[in-house]
Amino acid sequence: MVDDPQNVGPLMASLGARRVGVDHWTEHDFEMERIKRRQDADTYRERLDVLEAHGWTHFDGPYYYGGREWHGGHRHVDRGNRRVPTKVAFAMLLEDHPEIELPPYRPHPHGWTPPRRPPGEGLIQQELVSVEPMKVPNFGLLALLNSEHGTEEERRERRERRARMEATFRRPGVRAFGDVLGPNAEKWLFVTLESEDARDAVPETWEGLPVVVKVKPEAEERAEKEAAERRERERYEEERAWLKKGGAL
Repeated sequence: MVDDPQNVGPLMASLGARRVGVDHWTEHDFEMERIKRRQDADTYRERLDVLEAHGWTHFDGPYYYGGREWHGGHRHVDRGNRRVPTKVAFAMLLEDHPEIELPPYRPHPHGWTPPRRPPGEGLIQQELVSVEPMKVPNFGLLALLNSEHGTEEERRERRERRARMEATFRRPGVRAFGDVLGPNAEKWLFVTLESEDARDAVPETWEGLPVVVKVKPEAEERAEKEAAERRERERYEEERAWLKKGGAL
């Protein structure tokens, strides 16, 4: 047997435990599985050496790709340094260099195959206990989210201030307005106009706060939003296609 201080296989087998989805695992099976994993790890390291020899660099950290969260992967300067899962990096490598042959995963040196579960047996055993309708949380979370914070006087002051703002900026040609709190706690008001014709109706300051005016027609903003959504959709479809090529889907 291979000396492994973290080997819990013999202990689990002696207790009569078995892996989920299989019929029975013996101490021999745990040993054979460990050998296979080590062999596959060596092959994977050889494949990584080929990948990184062609300019791909490893990185750590979470990111999103293809609508999923990933942790770690590879990037390449010729691919825009975009972070991609390692399986996708392998697929891109083979597309860029079709002459490359990655080291193949080898069969088990002893011809071992893991025990299989009996036909018709599920992965886990489930038992239906009861079915009940969803209940409202008893700690008043919904009431807290729907309430205004502060004293009655503070709430009244906010309502009056909003009414004064509406009376000042609710004009033809004004698309949107409101407060802005900057990164250094500075405050100002933003006003978005449909065209330059409405700029004269907007004051430069309001109740001591500067007013920042931006001219942005609604049609232009809608077109930019649709273009951004189209680019995001195309990127998502491209990333999903690469995940399929890399065998990650």
